[in-house]
Amino acid sequence: MASPDVDKQAVSQPESSHLEMATKPGLEGHAGEAIVREELALSISENAKRHWRALLISSVGFTAGIAFAYDTTANGASISMPSFLLYFGDIGPTGPYLPSIWTSLWTAMSSLTQALGAILVGFIADRYGRKWPSCAAAILTLIGAAVQYIAVQRATLMGGKMITGLGIGAVMATATTYISEVAPLKLRAPLQTGLVVFVIFSQGLALAMVRLFVPDIREQAFRTVIAIQWGVGGLALLAWAAAPESPLWLVRKGKIEAARKVMRKIYGPNQPDERLEYEIRAIQAEQEFEANNKATYMACFQGTNRKRSLTVAFLYSTANIGGASFLAQNIYFLITAGLEAVHCFDVGIGGFGLAVLIILTSGVYLKYVNRRNVVLIGLVLNLLVMVIIGALYWADKKGGLWAIAVLMNILISLQSSLLQGAGWPIAAEIPSYSLRAKTLSIGICAQTFTTWVFNFITPYMYNVDSGNLGARTGWIYAGTSVFLFIGGWLWIPNTTGMTTEEIDHAYESGVAPRNFRKQTLVAPDGGKRDSV
Repeated sequence: MASPDVDKQAVSQPESSHLEMATKPGLEGHAGEAIVREELALSISENAKRHWRALLISSVGFTAGIAFAYDTTANGASISMPSFLLYFGDIGPTGPYLPSIWTSLWTAMSSLTQALGAILVGFIADRYGRKWPSCAAAILTLIGAAVQYIAVQRATLMGGKMITGLGIGAVMATATTYISEVAPLKLRAPLQTGLVVFVIFSQGLALAMVRLFVPDIREQAFRTVIAIQWGVGGLALLAWAAAPESPLWLVRKGKIEAARKVMRKIYGPNQPDERLEYEIRAIQAEQEFEANNKATYMACFQGTNRKRSLTVAFLYSTANIGGASFLAQNIYFLITAGLEAVHCFDVGIGGFGLAVLIILTSGVYLKYVNRRNVVLIGLVLNLLVMVIIGALYWADKKGGLWAIAVLMNILISLQSSLLQGAGWPIAAEIPSYSLRAKTLSIGICAQTFTTWVFNFITPYMYNVDSGNLGARTGWIYAGTSVFLFIGGWLWIPNTTGMTTEEIDHAYESGVAPRNFRKQTLVAPDGGKRDSV
């Protein structure tokens, strides 16, 4: 590990004109900069009290999390319902089961179109803003739910899931961008964590909703679970229709007066004009630097942006590569292994409750362990638990199944709270202003693409009509966890309290991501100040 002195030298000698613009008095010496610095010194609760308007407006992104959570949970849990198995399944020697090909396709193709939606919305959101593309995405989820509801054939059901997935991927990508552009700096990470909490909490509620219909073996039982998607999609549509446009997008489009009105709505009496001028100067600095390099997806993989984009993609994909698909299918897996359906659902609901509890108490442990280290600890725990799950394959059948059920749901909560709850906020802070929408779209695309890949291949690992590994599938994901830890150690930065300009500075100066918080930034007057 490089010494602090080496880091100081690296950062004090910026290698691009971008950094000079980001630190010149016209930007750093501006009143808006002083406001940002002052608020960084305040606690999260003090910032939330001061900026309750921004907090409320930013939370519109949570409706995307609710829609994402219900879709992913209903998509996985509904195929475990007895009514669904009887309608769409086949009958084998041990009872009803779903062919591996359809188990894979129903879950995987939805994830594939989520990835496609996340990529497409990057183009659309840069041209038309964050607000109306999100409304259009919500409408797509309603259409997809309608197709699923009337489906009588397996292929039609898959088509509906794909349409819904397209909308879910788009609205989730836009939501993360919107929160990072609307929220004050100090509240961005808590709000991104809040998005994860909403996802997990909504997944628990969705699982509880599905659980209510498990004893009912009539066809209408699983169709009612599908119909509930109209409610969550409708909520997202109404929320985004009422939300203001992103002020940063308006600035980039030259709509300064419109941006000023939005900033006043977001910040009220808390110096909205000074903040806007600061954002304008910051964006102008980037636009000057990138005058000959348009904000394209190709630009996300050029120069230092390549490392930033790949890190964002990595952070959004850690849970999937670490076995989230195996865990998400735990109900179906455990039912086919012999555990009663109602018990599988009950344990699953408890697991989501534990995840919410861990994230809500994260403020305590984050005082002592930074978010980078939280992700690394999560990867180590993922490795250990997956090893134990694999070993339980040879345990007593009933006791072993209960142990596997409990461990799988504990690991769901650990992945959600440690890998996603700490990792996604880091990912949202890494992109530059000009490439933020596209970089975060790449992140959501990576998340959904890896979901697609592992949702497709995982059933072939454990299912009785294919690999028949059963619980030993855990060992495969223990192996992937080793590589994830190595990648995490090398690539994940700790961005807590750093502005976008400081993160730009660190990447452009070649500082190792693991040393970001050890750096010393050059102040406009030539002195040095510690990063906050």
